[in-house]
Amino acid sequence: MDPQDDEANNDAQGGHTSLPGVSPTGAGNAFPSGEQFTESLSLVDELDVRDLKKTLRDSRGKTFSSAGRNAPVAEFTDEFLVLHPPQLPFQDADEGPAEEIVLMMDDAGIIVDVWGERKRVPGAKFNGRSLFYYWEQKPGTLKHYAVFFDDDNNHHFLTVEGERITVDVVYKLRNMTHDGELTRFRELTAD
Repeated sequence: MDPQDDEANNDAQGGHTSLPGVSPTGAGNAFPSGEQFTESLSLVDELDVRDLKKTLRDSRGKTFSSAGRNAPVAEFTDEFLVLHPPQLPFQDADEGPAEEIVLMMDDAGIIVDVWGERKRVPGAKFNGRSLFYYWEQKPGTLKHYAVFFDDDNNHHFLTVEGERITVDVVYKLRNMTHDGELTRFRELTAD
């Protein structure tokens, strides 16, 4: 690598870089060639990506990294990591389309897979009855409650000391048995 390239990718803040001609605080927006920042400038050009050794910082204070000029550009936020196409202008995550997650379920509230089959906990049983993923989730989590059906086709939640248990707990209990029958755990009841 050319020593000039290394200087262009470094600043006084320990390896973070800024846009060419822009101070780390965001003051100024001129490029060395005198060109002004435009929205049509690709993200790798805006960030002046040269190699993967340095993190990059733009004039808005966002931190990025990239493996090279043709690799996706990773934006680091407090909550998640966003991958941006390198050839397109930068677009804030709040401005772009968001993924919409849809749960499919049957009339009884059991989650169904892409073939329309009820999603069951493989190998787990309570009193010989299969356990299923119920649509309701534990508040503040993405964990679904586990249910089974009686002879009248009514669903029942599994509980421990009055608290409903989630499917992840059912997996752990199932793995502690040789046959997947959970009735051996005396503290486990049905509501």
